Amino acid sequence: MGKGDALVFQQVSNIGQDHQNWNIVELESHKQLHHYIHETIQLCTDCTATRSELQRRLSYGCTHFGKRFTHHLVYSLHRKDHDERQSVVWLLTLLNDQEALPTLRHMAHNKRLPRSIRLSASLTLAGMRATPEMSDHHRRDQRDAFDQGSKHVRLYAIS
Repeated sequence: MGKGDALVFQQVSNIGQDHQNWNIVELESHKQLHHYIHETIQLCTDCTATRSELQRRLSYGCTHFGKRFTHHLVYSLHRKDHDERQSVVWLLTLLNDQEALPTLRHMAHNKRLPRSIRLSASLTLAGMRATPEMSDHHRRDQRDAFDQGSKHVRLYAIS
């Protein structure tokens, strides 16, 4: 055997330093998860899928990949492309998984993250009705205050 033959084994052993303790099945599952999320985002970005089809894909992702699906979908907000990030916001809103809320809140308030990612996390929270302004209780209080003649609080989206 020549030196070139040993290169194949060196490349395999250096795959993902973060995943050193993972077996080959876990690595393949992780790869499938990323591929599935990327496909779903592309479907949403290209406007080729209906809402019900996206909901089926999200449901399948949750049942097939478990909690990892939601976790990786939330971290997909870190995309540079605005349209892809907007698609992720829409997908997370459709998914409406309560386990995503703590991470989304942390991202929305983390000043170290770019403003676009913080805004996307905030919009996702609003879409999931997980902000005080969007909660039913708060809206009822505003409606009552408005009915009694006080000033109505206006909500704005800033881009």
